[in-house]
Amino acid sequence: MTRVAPLDPNRFTSAIPHYVNGRPRYSERLVGKLAVETGLGPGSRVLDLGCGPGSLTLLLAPYCGTLIGIDADPAMIAEARRAAETAGVKVDWRVGTSFDLDQSLSPLNLVTIARAFHWMDRDATLLRLNALIAPGGALSLVNTELHPSGDLRWHDAFEEVRQAHGRFDDFNRWRKSGAWEDHVSVLLRSPFSSVERVSVFEKRSVTLAQVLARALSFSANSPSVLGEDGTRAYEEELRARMLALSPDGIFPEVVETVAIIARRPN
Repeated sequence: MTRVAPLDPNRFTSAIPHYVNGRPRYSERLVGKLAVETGLGPGSRVLDLGCGPGSLTLLLAPYCGTLIGIDADPAMIAEARRAAETAGVKVDWRVGTSFDLDQSLSPLNLVTIARAFHWMDRDATLLRLNALIAPGGALSLVNTELHPSGDLRWHDAFEEVRQAHGRFDDFNRWRKSGAWEDHVSVLLRSPFSSVERVSVFEKRSVTLAQVLARALSFSANSPSVLGEDGTRAYEEELRARMLALSPDGIFPEVVETVAIIARRPN
């Protein structure tokens, strides 16, 4: 049975500052590779669907002529617009969802979806995009995957605390169950069934403040979901666990930025 997340445009609103400060950034080197792999150029039209605060959108700007960012949350679009103005980047920002895709967007040479595909009706979204993506165009799912760096394996403790404090709804629990169909499997039975993976590994370090921000950036652990007391308890437990592992408050990690590139078969 296929299930779709309930539409909640404000799911991440209270988490926006934490999302901006805590989520692992996408690799600029990976975005350059993605641009080359998909043949982007000055005349290309690119849509970043579910763009959030523009974390990936702004990195795509040097590689295309027209750049569109769509997100369901008006506060996310406002944050993205501020970031673009600061960076001097021109983007056509729009409030909307995958249900709002129409012919005014076409022809698109590349559509990126970063950390957002699981919130969409994936089959319906791919069918809509099939009518908008130009011949030879591509879709790319972009994400970051985290790996330990050296002997300090702090991610396990982080995830243990996050799971203990998270308030997970039925959809989230179902998505983590064996019933969930992997994104690649969905792509392989879609019009975009020619699928490949490109990734870049980078060694980084984050501070305790960034770890705490990351902890509050998830929908099930956001301040609006946990409430004031719950947020305080969550931060206190995580701070204690993290400092017990790394008293200097520095946490190394290897960040793999991944692009799943899907095209129509030749």
